[in-house]
Amino acid sequence: MPLPPAPAGVRVRHAFYRVADRLPGGARRIARGLEHPLDLAGLAPGLVRRRPDAVHVQWMPLGAVDRGFWRAVSALLGFPVVYTAHDALPNDPTPGRLRRAALNARAFDRVVVHSEHGRRALVDELGVDPDAVHVIPHGALTAFRDVAPVAPAVPDGPLVAMLGLIRPYKGLDVLLDAWPRVRAAVPDARLLVQGRVLGDPDGAARLERLAADPAAGVTADLRFTETAEFAGALLRADVVALPYRRIDQSGVLFAALALGRPIVASRVGGFAEVVEQTGAGRCVEPGDPAALAAALVEVLADPGRRAAMAAASRAAADGPFAWDAIAAATERLYAG
Repeated sequence: MPLPPAPAGVRVRHAFYRVADRLPGGARRIARGLEHPLDLAGLAPGLVRRRPDAVHVQWMPLGAVDRGFWRAVSALLGFPVVYTAHDALPNDPTPGRLRRAALNARAFDRVVVHSEHGRRALVDELGVDPDAVHVIPHGALTAFRDVAPVAPAVPDGPLVAMLGLIRPYKGLDVLLDAWPRVRAAVPDARLLVQGRVLGDPDGAARLERLAADPAAGVTADLRFTETAEFAGALLRADVVALPYRRIDQSGVLFAALALGRPIVASRVGGFAEVVEQTGAGRCVEPGDPAALAAALVEVLADPGRRAAMAAASRAAADGPFAWDAIAAATERLYAG
């Protein structure tokens, strides 16, 4: 979604990819790789001039280049560099990707992860110094509360929604395997899958076949959807499904919290730390269509329980996952 206006005391400077982002498709990706080292070097004069108390790095698209730059300027100018490992482990964990993730995380004295699961992964699997790893939760995406929603075109009935970019590790096949059991128990239930399906042409084709069958109760909107459409789908959903096989945390989860939606998710990554510990929903073992179906039916069939989960979801967004608390924890980390 677009960036909100910068609050008082915050200056936003768009320093990267000003040339590359004017180019189409594949050319943009190549140009970004070429432009990135130049844009990174362009930060140096401002860092020398301002001498910041800390720098917080969120992404390192060219790992070795980024690591080298930040370690060099940190040593030269004497400020700490904090790195957030948004995905503690790669979602497609090949040996090469695991090695790069380890090198990235070990390069800094202070590393932020969004869950205790992420902390254990960095320490136990990537060999990061445990004293360097700090858990600061992902914040609820409360900006969605200010979006004018566009409701999805789905028939009436209790709605399960799976939203966002859909990749193989997100478990679309598990949800589609579970769906006939859900419909057998809740005949008027509807399923909405909204978002582009990437890297899974068989899953996309299967989904489109189901959507073409009126008896299946499935709606497929396989476009890149705008912010207003995403917010509208969340608000229409009676349950948000996150049947992932692997993940640390998910932006869709924190958007669902912000809008007070009940959640049924796999017990992977840090999901249980959010969903079960706050009462915002149910978690089931990953890759188990029967367990997923049972949890969805349990929530769909009980309006009182859905209401309690919705209230817990919104309370979590305004409590432990509120940005004021996260900002305070981050500020303490900067101070050392």
